[in-house]
Amino acid sequence: MAFEVSDDSIPADVQAADRTELARVTAAISRLPSRLREALVLRTIDGLGQAEAAEVLGVSEKTVETRLYRARGKLKAMLGNQI
Repeated sequence: MAFEVSDDSIPADVQAADRTELARVTAAISRLPSRLREALVLRTIDGLGQAEAAEVLGVSEKTVETRLYRARGKLKAMLGNQI
């Protein structure tokens, strides 16, 4: 008697493409000016709220919002709108 076994693993080519894309995005983030990079990392990667990020950075919430907007714009320009 044969059993059908489902393979839920992600195909190797997809994993490789994901790793390549992650490396590309990480490199682009590292090239951002520190003020923009810090706001982006705190909000997007660390998951802080706008008020929390502003407190950590010692700036206003509006400044965090502006830096985040600029960081995303620069990333889109660097990555060709593929983010």
